Amino acid sequence: MNYTKNQHVLSQWVLRNFRSDDTSAHIKDKQRVWCHTVYHSEDKNDIKEIPLPISSVAISKDLFKLTCPVSGTPFDIENELSDYERDTSILFNELVHDHNFEKLLNIEGKPCALEVMQNFMVIQMILGLNNPQNKMEGKDDILPPMLEDMIENFEDITNSILNPPENVKKHFEEPIFKKMVKVVNSSSEVYDKCRALFTLSMLAEAKYLPTLFGYLGRLRNTMFDKLYITGIYHTGYDFNSTELRPVFTICPSVFIINTTNNLNFLPLAHNLAISFSIGKHEYYNSTLDVFSVSPEIMKVRSSDEINIFRVSHDYMDNICTWINMGNIGHTNTMYTPYELKDVESYLKHQEKNKDYHYSPSEPQLVEL
Repeated sequence: MNYTKNQHVLSQWVLRNFRSDDTSAHIKDKQRVWCHTVYHSEDKNDIKEIPLPISSVAISKDLFKLTCPVSGTPFDIENELSDYERDTSILFNELVHDHNFEKLLNIEGKPCALEVMQNFMVIQMILGLNNPQNKMEGKDDILPPMLEDMIENFEDITNSILNPPENVKKHFEEPIFKKMVKVVNSSSEVYDKCRALFTLSMLAEAKYLPTLFGYLGRLRNTMFDKLYITGIYHTGYDFNSTELRPVFTICPSVFIINTTNNLNFLPLAHNLAISFSIGKHEYYNSTLDVFSVSPEIMKVRSSDEINIFRVSHDYMDNICTWINMGNIGHTNTMYTPYELKDVESYLKHQEKNKDYHYSPSEPQLVEL
């Protein structure tokens, strides 16, 4: 896939799995996913359809633009973000397209698949805080304190980057560290330099390079300590399906955190999502539960580590609704299936063949 510069508030990998540009010219019942802008109202929500890929939706395109003090020309950190996204996509494509869920059970070695997923959520959360479409309550209270601390200590930070300790210095031929040096020497405002350094530091940690700051690890271990996967949900439709179907949505916050019941979701593609709890279990998963409307079309098979359940369309619609509710609270613009905009029409569609859409009544363990 091609990576578009200056579109990194949401990961390009996520965009590729949700964007509708490859089917947006199709007739409406053959569009895979559709972009909506929801204008909230006490009387009736006004929903506008936007036939654009998500990467065309307006975001902070110049978020990391800095100025070179020698030439006066602008530069950014988009190449470093693209490198990170390409590295991350290797695992996520294995989960979405090959259903290699067992990788999430192995927490030994580097890179560890579960940690890659945790890193992704942290980095996307931080990037998402800079997205003007992100309406998450209290988002402006998260990033500024971190950057204020960097600003207050910027002289020390500059000195540590220009004169790094030996364990870091030996990696300074890496492009990401060369970019850090270029950032601290930039003639841009200190706040802008700190924002870029904060992100570059996390990207370096995601590559398992030694860094001077450790922001990613601290955030990951604070926010996602003892992350336990409670379910993997598959709509029962192929990735390229355009049938009338339940579809997971996405918004600038990427993952959905429910603080009231600890039922949290990370949609990985429009037909696959992972639910997880945080800090409630002493150990990570030893087994995984996979829920699908049509488990036989998946590439994963039953094993001592994988339990597969057949569920109804109605069951999967309820999971999609949880994610929809979380997304609507965080943004005006999100990706949904076009058909689910008209909920009444979709329910009528289900009623025409009730047995097909509402059975089994409870998740049914199957052997594949």
